[in-house]
Amino acid sequence: MSFVFDLPEVGEGVVEAEVVAWFVNVGDVVALDAPICEITTDKAQLEISSPRAGRILKMHGEPGDIIKVHSPLVEIDESAAGEASAPAPTAAAAPAASPPPAAAPAPAAAPAASASAPVTRGDTKATPAVRRHAREAGLDIHAVPGTGPRGRVTHDDLASFQAPAAVAPMPVMAPALPQVMPSGSEERIKILGVRRKIAEQMVKAKHVAPHFTYVEEVDCTKLVALRNALKPVAAARGIKLTYIPLMMKICSIAMRDFPNVNAVMDEDNFELVVKGDHNFGISCDTPNGLFVPVIKNVEQKSILHIAAEMTDLVDRTRAGKAKLDELRGGTFTLTSVGSIGGAFATPILNVPQVAILGINAIRDAAVVRDGKIVIRKMMYLSPSFDHRVIDGAIGARYVARLKELMENPDCLLLEMR
Repeated sequence: MSFVFDLPEVGEGVVEAEVVAWFVNVGDVVALDAPICEITTDKAQLEISSPRAGRILKMHGEPGDIIKVHSPLVEIDESAAGEASAPAPTAAAAPAASPPPAAAPAPAAAPAASASAPVTRGDTKATPAVRRHAREAGLDIHAVPGTGPRGRVTHDDLASFQAPAAVAPMPVMAPALPQVMPSGSEERIKILGVRRKIAEQMVKAKHVAPHFTYVEEVDCTKLVALRNALKPVAAARGIKLTYIPLMMKICSIAMRDFPNVNAVMDEDNFELVVKGDHNFGISCDTPNGLFVPVIKNVEQKSILHIAAEMTDLVDRTRAGKAKLDELRGGTFTLTSVGSIGGAFATPILNVPQVAILGINAIRDAAVVRDGKIVIRKMMYLSPSFDHRVIDGAIGARYVARLKELMENPDCLLLEMR
């Protein structure tokens, strides 16, 4: 009996999904709840499991194809459901028969792999994130034994795999006149999954919301001292205190004077929707691409509360365990590349939001104070604003307020809850 499995609803408002990878082939026998493919939507990347046991008769869509919700995904022959679990006949079950004539001993066969043994095949199964991980680590993914479902290679497999040690080449003399010929080699990487969604979002942001970036230099010497003083207090409660929770609170305080910065655009009605709730997204680099988990109601929480919630949410996002509701509803975004380097960046808006704050590296710099050259902790802020609704003067004044709060962080003591 053939069963047609339609793509189910995988999130509120989600009407379609992109096929990222298949874990099965036509003819494979799958068990109930076995993973059959990986998909991505505007909200998240997730696995789809088989609702029935049986043999795969047909698969709809290749990696990169878009499948509508409630459209056919796979067809399963349920009559083959018992094949995967049916025990093989044993010698005891066979009818008795006279022994055959003795024959020459056959070469010993290699022992069969157990059901839990790693599998290595030419058609290696792995998600795009795992393949990218392998490329960046310089590993041949086809040589890595896969321990995931149906032999799929996982991040843990890559981490534990040790490539064979290369044999040191014998020293050779270079020819006097080497002839160098171009190889013409190239690699084409199909843009799939989360990376494709990121690309679509960036194009939309650039075409829909013309935005500008305003850069300001801030003396963070007092802010650094405050954070250093609070770090052991937070650590005693098991909380890691970074600069991001401090910056979240500072941004929230400044929005009291500039509420329009905490807003989203309703493109259908062309209205600016100013939000009373300060739901701040944090750009988060993960093995599966860029995600933006959201800390809700920053205006009502203490710095310690924000730090604890942020650590937990970011860790779960990088592990792929964040809930859909924790990845949406943002009204403002902070992005930090300070740990990587660079003086400052020009962030792209996370539409429909109208503002994003770029937080950059804090560096020692020689500056002039009271006619003397001194060393201070300096940082560039680089926010971007939707110029349709936030004028340059408003953006500059908002950043000036951020600068005032950052250079006089003792005022945060008044915001303790």
